[in-house]
Amino acid sequence: MEGAAEGSKSGNKQEELKAMLFKENVRLQTLKSQLEAEAEELKAQRREIAMQMRQLAREKRQLSIEMNQLRQTVEYERKRLKDDERMLDKKQKIIQRSFALFDDDKRRIREEYARIERTREELRRAAVTARKEVYATGLFFRGVNSQAALKKRHKELMKIYHPDNSCGDQEILIKINEEYEELKLRFERL
Repeated sequence: MEGAAEGSKSGNKQEELKAMLFKENVRLQTLKSQLEAEAEELKAQRREIAMQMRQLAREKRQLSIEMNQLRQTVEYERKRLKDDERMLDKKQKIIQRSFALFDDDKRRIREEYARIERTREELRRAAVTARKEVYATGLFFRGVNSQAALKKRHKELMKIYHPDNSCGDQEILIKINEEYEELKLRFERL
């Protein structure tokens, strides 16, 4: 009995060991499947990280290319700005020289204008003197021998000496009208 009890104890122990081994095997299988799932997850993460690394490398290359292009553009723009500055300086000097020449021309024109005004004034005085001499000699209606010729000459003289014309003169116009009225009365008496 003792042998049977021992056999039954050892059989129980075996059963317990089997059960424990079974449980341990189930636990290990569960751990294994968890580890495999985690391994798969890690592989997926590695693939994702590798893709991200490749994407970052592409973006880095693209960024490097863009930075080089920007550097070249900045260098070109700086050079262009310097060229523009030099060109503006040249243009400014040309404009300053032009203004100096313009001022000289303006001064010369003023002097010429003053000289012309003096000459004009002298000519106007000479013309007034000449007109007065013409009137004093009675040349407005000289050679007129009829009333029709008198009217015709008066009309022509009015066109010439009317104040609205460029060579018109109010004084001479008054004297022409006086001489006309005087001659008109003479022809009417005849």
